[in-house]
Amino acid sequence: MSAFKLGTLKEKLWAIVAASFVARIVMFFVLPSTPSSLAPDEGTYAALTKWIAESKPAADFPAYGEGLYLSGRTIIIPASVLNRIGMGELDAVRLVSSFYGFLSLILLTFFALKILNNSDQLSKFNSRLVLLFFTVFAFLPSHFVWSNLGLREGPNEFWVLLAFASLHVIFHFKTRYQALAYFALFASIVMCFSARPQVGWVLGIGLLMYLVTQIRQAKSLLVIIAVLAGVFLGAAAIAGTPGTPGTPGNLIEIATGEVITMVDGVPSKHAGNQVDAASVIETPSCPLAQTSVVSSPPSRVGVYACILWRAPYMTTTFLLRPFIVGDVTSTSSAIAAIENLMWLLAFGLIVYFIVKRRGIPRFNKLAPSMIFFALYVVGAGAYEGNMGTAFRHKSLILWVVLALLLSLLWRNSQNLTQDSRNKSAESAV
Repeated sequence: MSAFKLGTLKEKLWAIVAASFVARIVMFFVLPSTPSSLAPDEGTYAALTKWIAESKPAADFPAYGEGLYLSGRTIIIPASVLNRIGMGELDAVRLVSSFYGFLSLILLTFFALKILNNSDQLSKFNSRLVLLFFTVFAFLPSHFVWSNLGLREGPNEFWVLLAFASLHVIFHFKTRYQALAYFALFASIVMCFSARPQVGWVLGIGLLMYLVTQIRQAKSLLVIIAVLAGVFLGAAAIAGTPGTPGTPGNLIEIATGEVITMVDGVPSKHAGNQVDAASVIETPSCPLAQTSVVSSPPSRVGVYACILWRAPYMTTTFLLRPFIVGDVTSTSSAIAAIENLMWLLAFGLIVYFIVKRRGIPRFNKLAPSMIFFALYVVGAGAYEGNMGTAFRHKSLILWVVLALLLSLLWRNSQNLTQDSRNKSAESAV
């Protein structure tokens, strides 16, 4: 690989980072002084920020009580500090969210340059791919907007990215900072629970599923311990009982109970998310539901069976809707439908190149993020009840889609040689 090529690419990547910084500053000042109509939830986070800044008990917060505070501390605590020193509560949550979004881009830039530094296949085509996908990640309209509003999307994405970057460093980098990578993995899982607990569970379970397949590697056991410690501490912190003593068996029982409770609540959460929504996600009928006794609640087996029965429809809806035809109910949904054309194109290219290449290049390196992707889209698809919230939550998996596309489109030395031969043959003809 030419040092000149890497140097040029490095300059362009940092130019994207700088442009993102400027755009975020502009966005901060042009946003309205009231909660955005695109995300009225930021008004709730702003109110909670002021409540905590005034040292009022989180349990007495009028909207959602202590639960919202425990599951949003990664944005509420730093925003409340800013509020105490004089910044308005809405500006504070927006600034913290935007800072997290900017940190995600910086993290990915450092990570990509580290990988590319060890690559000997940085052709002009591959360099352009990297620049294209970084530009999409930094400036895709919805992704950029969500990370600038006072929401949990920014912190949620940063801690998930840090977890996967740390895992990659542990398994694929030779560095003297391995201990730091283990700590970053542990801490990012804990913090993810305090950004959005559901994602914390998906992250922890997905990582453990991958690590079981790598159990023959000596370091896998240490990584499993770090992940389990992160999951248990993160779950305990959300329950409001960090540091509660107990045996490993008790902790496993508590964690299992939390997961079961969360899955049991999926149908009610889905129904709740449909209330007063302009773009409701329909609930398909399920032939596996209990119907013999009308007055009795559905059995747990029936609930789980129906979640699986509806999964193909709900997952597809989560990934690809709203469509331009049939789903547009407002200006914002029309904009979302137009952007979804890009998602449709991305998934179409992924399917095409997986078939063409008969697999996924660098599958082992992408496996952890792909497991997370699969669990997240199935879980979120079952959980979401309206397309507006679903479209917002979909921004968390943008980086996985771009990483998969980059791997499939990347031209290695063999591809480049074959292309050169084909062009020579065409010229001869």
